[in-house]
Amino acid sequence: MRIRSHSIKTVIAAAVALAFAGPAFAGSISGVIKFDGTAPERKVLSVNKDKKVCGKNPITEDSLVVKDGGVSWAVVSIKDAKGGKWSKAMKKATVDQNGCFYDPRITVMKAGTKLIVKNSDKILHNIHTHPGKSGNKVANIAQPKFKKKLKMSKRYFKKPGIVKITCDVHDWMVGYVVAAKHPFYAVTGDGGKFKIENVPDGSYTIEIWHEKLGTKTMKVDVKGDVTVTATLALAK
Repeated sequence: MRIRSHSIKTVIAAAVALAFAGPAFAGSISGVIKFDGTAPERKVLSVNKDKKVCGKNPITEDSLVVKDGGVSWAVVSIKDAKGGKWSKAMKKATVDQNGCFYDPRITVMKAGTKLIVKNSDKILHNIHTHPGKSGNKVANIAQPKFKKKLKMSKRYFKKPGIVKITCDVHDWMVGYVVAAKHPFYAVTGDGGKFKIENVPDGSYTIEIWHEKLGTKTMKVDVKGDVTVTATLALAK
């Protein structure tokens, strides 16, 4: 069974890419998001369309991925943070449709910027956004096989919040775009690990969001050039 670890590594790299631009003396917040309980077995999804492309490798149900007790694809952020330096990856966020899934599953981008959507599959896809509580406009855009790159208007991600994306052609495809109002974000990788760098001294509330497990918060203190470990158990 294919584990899409390359996607997670890409998200981690994008989240910490702003390290070079932070204040001269800043700490970091790192930790592990743990799963409280027995992790459910990941199901292999049935591919009923475009099997030559989508059926090359098993496609798993990735709404809850637990490895070594840690939860992947959880969004960790500093609540109500201000300032900070945006990374290039956040200002020019990209999602690829590759193997009939979204790579990465979760993308953090600067609110009010365009999203680049690639089509590496060379088949018809459809980008359908579900803004939820964010209040952004709904997009429903076809991306034919000849259109390798699509620039989605910033109006779909103008307001901060979480926007779900799906494909009407392949109903198993699910992803999320976080339109962020500040750059202090990270997405957990293998084992639930995360790190937010260049955090100025202060007391903060950390918010953890997961598509299946909901939202949790906790308090952390950052003082000087140190790393604070924040471990939190999420119960299903």
